[in-house]
Amino acid sequence: MQRAGGRLTSTFRIAHISDLHLSPEHRRKNIRATKRLLEYIGTLGVDHLVITGDIVANAEKQDFQLARSILKSSGWLDSKALSIVIGNHDVFGGVHHAEDILTFPKHCKHTDYKAKVSEFYDYFHEAFDTCLHGSQSSVFPYGKVIGDVVLVGMNSVAGYSRLGNPIGSNGEVSEAEMKKTAKILSSDLLMRKRKIILIHHHFCKRPSEDAGAMHSVWNAIEGQTMKLRGKNKLLKLFGEYHVDLVLHGHLHENHEYRRKNIRLLNGGGSVLENSGQEVRCNVITLTAQSVEIEQILIEDDAGTVAGGLEHRVVTHVAA
Repeated sequence: MQRAGGRLTSTFRIAHISDLHLSPEHRRKNIRATKRLLEYIGTLGVDHLVITGDIVANAEKQDFQLARSILKSSGWLDSKALSIVIGNHDVFGGVHHAEDILTFPKHCKHTDYKAKVSEFYDYFHEAFDTCLHGSQSSVFPYGKVIGDVVLVGMNSVAGYSRLGNPIGSNGEVSEAEMKKTAKILSSDLLMRKRKIILIHHHFCKRPSEDAGAMHSVWNAIEGQTMKLRGKNKLLKLFGEYHVDLVLHGHLHENHEYRRKNIRLLNGGGSVLENSGQEVRCNVITLTAQSVEIEQILIEDDAGTVAGGLEHRVVTHVAA
């Protein structure tokens, strides 16, 4: 894949999934769904797989071991094949039972944030082997050059705060990481390449908010516990360096949208909030003329991994 006058001269295809929430104890159906999803993606002939956070459910050793085993056995645990970023569940875990709500803030308070980021790297270190890092002391942000495309991975998981982030699900990118990201994006080596940002937290409002339900109990709770602070600064940064696309998760649905003329794509509904045996993935095709997006719904009527996997394209948009 080469550029002529700064433009791609061949195609590059990326599969994008997110929010797998893998655990041997919680939501065990996600294990089978993830295996089916990776099996299907393997048939597409894509050049790269991106997972935008919340790979595990509870940030425990057995969760990471399970996720690592699935990625390795499916052949994806290789830096040339896979890029990942960290999500809030990969650091703090999550609430799985109603009785956990009262004790979870204490759990988040006592979580060693830096140790968890380091643990995330250790379990999936192969995915970072060819990365360019913004500094020698941190995993994120990173840049990964694949031909004429650069994937820039960021950490949007905010640290614990009693008032600002009591259950660990809010997002924020520090000023230091913003500067390191700008350093990567402004590199002479990368300036003429297609740029895709990988980040966990979303930049959009829920559809229910857009429909006028801002005063619902759910939106009030979510507005305080699932938001990304400083999103406008991030969007300004992405616009300044002509980012082609932002891939994220966090909200458990798949959809494309725009904010401040930046194109964004959510993959958070890959295995969650789907009915029956459905799983979903986004497929991005970069060409000289466009960035094309397919949102694919994969159905398994047979109900088994070995059964007949069928898919239908939900949307196909080029820009």
